[in-house]
Amino acid sequence: MKMKIRAMLLLVALWMFCLPIHGLAKSAPQSVRSEFPVVLMYHDIKLKEVNGFDVSVLDFQKQLDWLQANGYQTLSMDEFIQGLQQGSFPAKSVLITFDDGYQGAYTYAVPELRQRSMKAAFFIIKDAIGSALPQYPYMTMAEIKKISADPLFAIEPHTLSHPDLRQLSGSSLQEELAGAKAYFEIITGKPCDTMAFPYGYYDEHVLKAVQQAGYKASFAVGDRGFFGADARFSIPRVYMGNALGKNDMKLFKKYVKDYHNMPPAAFAERFGPVQ
Repeated sequence: MKMKIRAMLLLVALWMFCLPIHGLAKSAPQSVRSEFPVVLMYHDIKLKEVNGFDVSVLDFQKQLDWLQANGYQTLSMDEFIQGLQQGSFPAKSVLITFDDGYQGAYTYAVPELRQRSMKAAFFIIKDAIGSALPQYPYMTMAEIKKISADPLFAIEPHTLSHPDLRQLSGSSLQEELAGAKAYFEIITGKPCDTMAFPYGYYDEHVLKAVQQAGYKASFAVGDRGFFGADARFSIPRVYMGNALGKNDMKLFKKYVKDYHNMPPAAFAERFGPVQ
């Protein structure tokens, strides 16, 4: 008898756990994309670009200076989440993010941001910490902890191993999401409320899994649709790269000023030859 009761309670608990996600999938998105602040996505910062998704130190300096000169204020991730919860953000606010955890972001971006008291979030791949690709070393654990200790910055998960989450399901998917959340919360001693999708890819089952893992928001690249979820779980980001520094930062200025009406080119893959 006790076994039957326990089984029934377990089924009820599972049903209650799944109900908010199921209900959300049937409802219209609650957040409104047009109310989100500008979100920028950088990868590596280098003295000289090697790849199209690199941004030179000089261009990065110019971009930060232009934002400040034109009245933009950077948000911390906590401030961004608070804005989502309240349904409003400060005028001319911007969220600066870095994906993957390349060492150039630590060596070059962090000092430039600190010098200007500008805030940023760093999405880190757990399995890449302390490793290196040709010409692309990743941050060490010590560097990540130093960033996390600075109130200007936040360390957030970019999954454990950077897979295409659409190809995973069940425990494998939750391990990449919930496992990464738990890992980075342990090493930083802080809540990790957001994550970024590897390659910017997501679908309906990925958005549900992100919510089940306990995240309050998640970041994509291009706008691939809501799939019935709240807009905060598929936030588009301007794909930064060396091309946005050309012609007196023409594209950078355009995408920042017109973030809510960006053309597909703003989300285009920039990994490849330097333009």
